[in-house]
Amino acid sequence: MDPDKQNEATLKAMLKASKFFSLLALVTTLGISHGTHAAESAASYPSQIVKIVVPYTPGGITDVLGRALASRLEKKWGQSVVVENKSGGSEAVGAAYVAKSKPDGYTVFIASDAAFIVNPLLKKGLNYNPETDFEPILRLAEGLAFLVVRPDLNIRNLKDLLAMAQAKPGQVTFGSEAVGSTAEFRMRLLGGLTGGYKMNHIPYNGMVPIISDMLGGRVDSAWLPPHLARPQIEAKALLPLATNGTKRNWMFPEVPTLTEMGFDQTDFSFKMMMAAPAGTPKPIVDKIARDVLEVMQTPDFNEKYVHFNGYTGIASSPKEFQDYLDKTRPLLKQLIKDAGFEPQ
Repeated sequence: MDPDKQNEATLKAMLKASKFFSLLALVTTLGISHGTHAAESAASYPSQIVKIVVPYTPGGITDVLGRALASRLEKKWGQSVVVENKSGGSEAVGAAYVAKSKPDGYTVFIASDAAFIVNPLLKKGLNYNPETDFEPILRLAEGLAFLVVRPDLNIRNLKDLLAMAQAKPGQVTFGSEAVGSTAEFRMRLLGGLTGGYKMNHIPYNGMVPIISDMLGGRVDSAWLPPHLARPQIEAKALLPLATNGTKRNWMFPEVPTLTEMGFDQTDFSFKMMMAAPAGTPKPIVDKIARDVLEVMQTPDFNEKYVHFNGYTGIASSPKEFQDYLDKTRPLLKQLIKDAGFEPQ
C-alpha cells in the first residue's frame, strides 16, 4: 500500500477510536453523575411538601391512617406532609391522579387491592394501568371485613343467607361503597362460587351511608371493615356472619372465617398499601419505605391506629409488595374465571 494512504488510514482509525473512547467516557460520566444525583436526591429528600393521596372521603380507615402517618412523617422529615382526598370509582379516581403525577417522590398513594388488582378484573376502560403506572413502596396493614346482616331477617349464619339469596333471586340486597368495589367483588364472587345466585347490589359513595340504610331496614347485608362493624356488632344492631380471611378477628373471635366454611380461596382482607408514580427514583422509594415502616412499627402508633381498629401491620418492603402483586394477580384472575364473572 502507498505509504501516504497507509498513514491516512491509520490516522482515520485513531480518530475513530478516539471518538469512541470519548463517547464511552461521556456515557460513563453521565452514568456516575446520574447515580450520584439520585443518591443525593434521596439523602436530601424531602425538600418540599409531600402529598399523600387517599382515594376515599375523609373519616375512613385509609384516611385516618394516612393522616396519622402524615403527622409522624412531618416530625421525622422536618417537612410538611399533607393528605389529599380523591374519592370515587372504587379508588380509580385517586389511582389515575397519582399515575399521572410527577414521579419525584412528592406524590404517594395509599390504596387497597381495589386500585392495584381488583379494578381491572371488574371494570372496562380504566384510565390507568395498575401493572405499569406505579412503583410499589410497601404494604401497610390488613384487616378482615365482617359480613353483617340485619337481625330482623332472622338469619343466623352464612348458610341461611345463601339459601335466602338463592330462593329469592334479586330480592336480597347488599350494599357496597361503590360500583366495582372490593366489597362488591367479594359478594359477587361468593355468589359465583356457590351456584351463581343473584343478589341486588346497591352501590353507595362510602361505607357510612350503608350502615345508616341497614339500620333503617333498606339494605339486608354488607361487608364492613372492622372499625365500622365493631360498634354495630357490639350494640347488636347488626349481626356478623363471617370474616373474610384465614384467621378469626380478635375483636369477635366467635365469628367464623370463610375458610372455615369451605371457601378456601376467599381471603379478601382489606389491605392498605403505599405506592408512587412509575419512574420515581428507587433510592427515594426505598427511603420512603424504610421511614414509613419505622413509623408503622412504633408501638404506640401501631396500637392506636392499626391494632385498635382491627388491623394488623405488615413488615413490608418494595420487593415484598411487588412479590405480593405478582402472586395475587393470577390467583384472582383465575377466581374470576371460575366464578363466571365478566368485567362491566
